[in-house]
Amino acid sequence: MFAVKLKMTARPGRLRAAARRWLALAWLLWIVHPALGQVTISNVTVVNVTPSSFSVVWSAVSASHSALTPVLSVFADAGGATNLAGQVGLEYYPLNSGSPAATNAYQQRLSENSLRQETQVLGLAEVRVSGLNPNTVYYYQVQESDTHGNFALWPPSGPLPPATTAQANGFVVQSLQLLISVPPINPAGSIITLTNPNTPSVLAAVVGDGAGSNEVYFSLSDLIAASGNTNFAPVGDVEFTASVLGNNAGTASQVYSVIFGTNFAVGQGNQFSIGQYLGMSVGSTAVLAGASGSLPLGLVYGTGVSNLSFNLTLPANAFSALSIQLVSPQLSSASVLPVSSNLVAVTLGTASGQTLQGAQTLAQLNFTVATNQPSAILQIEVQSLQVLNGDGSVTTNVLGQAGQLILVGRQPVLQTMLAPGGARSLALYATPFSSYELQYATNLAAPIQWLDWMRVPMTNLVEVFGGLASQPATIFYRAVQFYANPPLMDIAPAAGDGVSITAYGQTGTNYMLEYSTNLSSTVVWHPLLSYTITNSFLFTNIGNTNPAMFFRIKKP
Repeated sequence: MFAVKLKMTARPGRLRAAARRWLALAWLLWIVHPALGQVTISNVTVVNVTPSSFSVVWSAVSASHSALTPVLSVFADAGGATNLAGQVGLEYYPLNSGSPAATNAYQQRLSENSLRQETQVLGLAEVRVSGLNPNTVYYYQVQESDTHGNFALWPPSGPLPPATTAQANGFVVQSLQLLISVPPINPAGSIITLTNPNTPSVLAAVVGDGAGSNEVYFSLSDLIAASGNTNFAPVGDVEFTASVLGNNAGTASQVYSVIFGTNFAVGQGNQFSIGQYLGMSVGSTAVLAGASGSLPLGLVYGTGVSNLSFNLTLPANAFSALSIQLVSPQLSSASVLPVSSNLVAVTLGTASGQTLQGAQTLAQLNFTVATNQPSAILQIEVQSLQVLNGDGSVTTNVLGQAGQLILVGRQPVLQTMLAPGGARSLALYATPFSSYELQYATNLAAPIQWLDWMRVPMTNLVEVFGGLASQPATIFYRAVQFYANPPLMDIAPAAGDGVSITAYGQTGTNYMLEYSTNLSSTVVWHPLLSYTITNSFLFTNIGNTNPAMFFRIKKP
């Protein structure tokens, strides 16, 4: 099972126990698919070294698109015989301050939680190790495991890699900061690394942490010098390289020049942006198992492009048909070919004399989902992006933005959303014309007490519930499909006069809606509407001609 944990206010309702038929439960699904696959770990780097701490960052991916759980182990020896668990501190996804727009501690916690979720969804990890001794060598090993029991170790064998703490904090004459605007294709939660050729020390920071949602902040004096093992304190024109961590589409980096002087300075800022690059994006969609759909493939930014080739990760054996349809008028050719069970190769080419400029939709990946697929939220990632320009040159600064495919099978799917201002909403993806009950619990301690919140008659593939408040502080949601037997009804004021009734029942069954104006002594029920439910619910409006009316539904 998967849990939705979201800080919201719930509005309890009641669902008669006799009307429940438990068919499916939906919890928050993060990139979940039942197909087995391998877990791959890459780009493991020691960053942000101090005399008492260091951090490790890396990227990981599961071939089955499963959610991943990172684990970092720290040892006193290269052979891994002495595990320092319990002796050193481990902080997963550490942050400095979250969004600078947060006006109180609660909003700050919300922004930090949102950033951590974004980092996890991008397949990135960061762990801070603290409580260490200065100028001491430690050893570490990374593990990632998915929801299907697959896991990977880095390194898988042999001596463990070292991480050495700094000797001491040195006096820094010029404390300079670097604020970099990142491309819009790199959302908040991305990890950017910063290096200098004169020191092996590496800094890492999260986009949106202590800066705008499209900015990343570095304090350059946090680098450790190659000699002396204290803070980096250069003089003159110094180059730094900022790189995007773990982008499977390719690599994106840029060099910046910062001038260090000899005059004392604290908090002196330098502002730059990542400039020329090419970005590819995959759109998002939701589709029923057994149905057809499409994902847009777009150019986020590019100039003078004539040919694109890249791979897309797809759930293994989930599609029964795949094709590509051109959208951009500059394109003249396109192909999609299978590479493996979960990878396809896409090529796009322009017509003679034509090039691609700026943001635009290039093509659509059309597909049909195989029947009997389980529900899942899947990341469709861009990998191995190669770009040829009209002048024959090759663009190497490339980025890829993953898309999202919400596949709705028998189980409903819940997805939480958090707006920049802290507003919360909940989306329910489920089979149209079926009925669901949303329930909530304030904790998952056994026995779990699930309380009814609201019934949802699905008229579309997705229903979104916005404007949810922030209390209670912690809340969990699940969705339950039901067929009402005996029948149920929800009553609400109708626009203008009267009431709106949603009647729930069994498909193909005849019912009679009756009313009474008085429930004292002998009750007289009058027929109001005879109907047959063709799905699992029926909407009807009743004009209110009496100040008091009572309703009931029964089988004739």
